[in-house]
Amino acid sequence: MSIARANGSSCLKLFKNKISSFEFNSLAVKPRSYFIQQAQRSVNAYIRYRDKDKPCISCGTTESSQWDAGHYRTTSAAPQLRFDIRQIHKQCIVCNRHHSGNLVPYRIELIDRIGIEAVEDIESNHDRHRWTIEECKAIKTEFDEKLKKLRRLSNDNLH
Repeated sequence: MSIARANGSSCLKLFKNKISSFEFNSLAVKPRSYFIQQAQRSVNAYIRYRDKDKPCISCGTTESSQWDAGHYRTTSAAPQLRFDIRQIHKQCIVCNRHHSGNLVPYRIELIDRIGIEAVEDIESNHDRHRWTIEECKAIKTEFDEKLKKLRRLSNDNLH
């Protein structure tokens, strides 16, 4: 009976090792788009928290059930600017999803927030960049840390 338990225990350990090995290896077969998506989620979470007390950059509303991190230049039109936080701001769903970003008022407010030079720099940036998996992992880590730090600072100011 003790031999059966010992064999069962070692089988369980072997099984657990295989599972953790599979989980690790499954990341190795994920496409680049998976890592871009993960990095974008981290950046968007940071932006929504950074701008939590600001209104929608396009219409100025403070009333929305859900907020997006809206890009001034879309990720498909300018993938090189996908993670450039100068051009990503809190935006209501109506402006971002239903009005295609509502870009005319977005630009006006963007100039007020970051200045005309920065806006023109964003608009004139046509350098293509293909984000690598390593870059995306680093961006995700960076913005996860920035969000933690921002939340910590926000909580410190409450006390």
